[in-house]
Amino acid sequence: MSYSLLSSEQEPQFNSGAVRPFQAFSEGWQLIKGQYFLFVAMCLIIVVLVSCVPFTGIIYGAWMAGIYYALLGLTRGEPASFNAISKGFSHFSHAFVVAVLSGLPFVLIGIALKLMELRFDQIEKTYPTDTPLPDEVLTELITYVVVLVLAFAVFHLITGLIFGFAYQLVVERNLSGWQATKLSVRAANANLGGVLGLALMEIALGALGIVLCGVGLFFVMPLTKAAWTIAYRQVFPAPPPEQDQYSPLTPPPPPPPYFGAPSQR
Repeated sequence: MSYSLLSSEQEPQFNSGAVRPFQAFSEGWQLIKGQYFLFVAMCLIIVVLVSCVPFTGIIYGAWMAGIYYALLGLTRGEPASFNAISKGFSHFSHAFVVAVLSGLPFVLIGIALKLMELRFDQIEKTYPTDTPLPDEVLTELITYVVVLVLAFAVFHLITGLIFGFAYQLVVERNLSGWQATKLSVRAANANLGGVLGLALMEIALGALGIVLCGVGLFFVMPLTKAAWTIAYRQVFPAPPPEQDQYSPLTPPPPPPPYFGAPSQR
């Protein structure tokens, strides 16, 4: 069963009940394995920039759009390269909207981390290194950590359900950030079980990557992005290729006459 955003036939169509999480990860790996370390480098660069260089978060959306541009190119048999990142920047404003909307829940995580840091400083001043922490303080710290981890997982799950297909729609269908988000929500709702499973698998792999000293996250990200690309293609069929300048049914015009040819006798 297919749906469309509007009644117009030009609007993107999407399929219902089409997402297969395990198949998405399996085909995602097959998609990127030939250029896996290129995508590791792409993910590593943007995470390091956003984490270490002030105000570079503004380019996160465009960079993600570039990664998805490269991944969608692979589905068409086109080799990936860093030039795809520049293609993402051609969708800067729309990708920026997606990045801001999807990042809003994590602002709360950032505020909570800052408050927890202040609380840790207070505890450190109250209880020096050689002073054992009371049980109630230990319980408080553990509760803080558990709540933050659970909140991060829940927010990541929610953003996966809402924005799972948004960047791809911006890149491939040239939708605005808001249009892409609305259509992504509707498509995810029509594929709720599969999208939920895919998001949970992404959280599990991300947690495993973080446990491996955090470095493993950079090796997991390319696979999860590839899996979302395969899921996107399961839901949104590839658009028809652009027609050539001349239709096969319409032959090209004849060449202009050559007036310099010698006359026949």
